[in-house]
Parts: sequence; structure tokens; C-alpha cells
Amino acid sequence: MPVITLSRQFGAGGAAIGRALADRFGAAYLDREILAIVAERSGIPEAEAEGYDEQLPGLWQRLASALATSAPEVAVPSVPLEVLPTAAMGDRLAALTRAVIEEAVAGGNAVILGRGGGFILAGRPGVLRVQLHASFEARLRYIASRVEELPPDTRPDEASLRDLCRSIDEARARYLKRHFDVDWMDARHYDLALDTGRLGLSRSVELIEAAARHLAGTSGEDGAG
Repeated sequence: MPVITLSRQFGAGGAAIGRALADRFGAAYLDREILAIVAERSGIPEAEAEGYDEQLPGLWQRLASALATSAPEVAVPSVPLEVLPTAAMGDRLAALTRAVIEEAVAGGNAVILGRGGGFILAGRPGVLRVQLHASFEARLRYIASRVEELPPDTRPDEASLRDLCRSIDEARARYLKRHFDVDWMDARHYDLALDTGRLGLSRSVELIEAAARHLAGTSGEDGAG
């Protein structure tokens, strides 16, 4: 199957869709695993690396940690940190992120959530680049349903969720603009753009799966010719 990259607005269901696709294809799922590997290679605690990861606000870092579920470990070879000895920490971690992603997808069969995966792998054959979006209100409803899983004393109120949603989207936009000089909401950067609020998560998974299988079949035909 092709590698699938998912660029997502906050609350558009990217993690749930990514895990479902990985299960369907028996693929490696790379989300917070990327952060863990980058932190290990850079020699800093994961919590510190998380502060640079897409420049996300602290509240989301805590929520993400609380909501994260376990996933199979992805084994990739290490890369010397000296590749960018004088770079600022944020740029150095971004470079390590690129290396981790490129190595992890070398054999195909991977689903990558965020971290600029679609832009890191732009132009590479066999990569399906997907963008997930939804209306602001639909995303708030989805986020609210997720935080209900948290202990009552740790749940943010609606006003905080609204601020969080805006701040995370802005942080991701800045991250991608800085490192790839792109407008991440421009659908021309992707092979497929889906409104998960209107389609629902299950239907979105089905459409991405169909597109991925089509791409895999087309690549096979091209290779046979």
C-alpha cells in the first residue's frame, strides 16, 4: 500500500482515522511515536521535546498525553545529532523529525499523522497525502466528546476548548509555514481533502482506504509498463 500522510485541523478526528487506517492495512502508525524517537535521538526528555513539537500549547500537551493510547513501537535506525550541530533546538528537532519520517516510510506501509509528513514526502511516489478538516462547531463537539474521558477535575470548559482549538490550528499553521513555507489549508497540497464533520469518521476512513488502494494499484500498473 502507499504511505498515507494525514494533515488535520484540531478536532477533525485525525488520530482516530489514522489508527483505523493503520489497522486496516496492518501498517505502522506514526504520531506521538515520532516525538518519542526524536526526543531519544536528541538526548532530551520527551516532555521537553513536546514543547517544540508543532509548537503546541501546554494545555493540549497535557490533554494529548492523557488521551493517548498505546501503539506498536516503530523501529528505525538512529541518526547522529551532529547533522545540525549549530542549529536552534526547534530547527534541529524538525530536522530529526524529517529523518525519522523518511526512514520509517522507506519500506512503505505506514500512516503518518501531522509533523509535516505530507510536505516532507512531497513528490515521493506511493505517498497519498490527505487533509482532514471540519467546521469549527463540529470540531468542538468532537473535542468535547473526547475530554469527557478525562477525570472531571482535568476537563477544560467550553471557552477553554474554543481557545485551544484556535491556538492549536494557529500553532500548526506557523510550524508548517516556518519549516515548509506552505499554507497548510490549501487543498492543492493534497491528493484528497475531506470534511470529516460532514462525512463522519467511518466514511472518511473508507474513502481514504479506497484512494490508497487505487494509488497502490495504479503504481503497480505503472511499474509493470
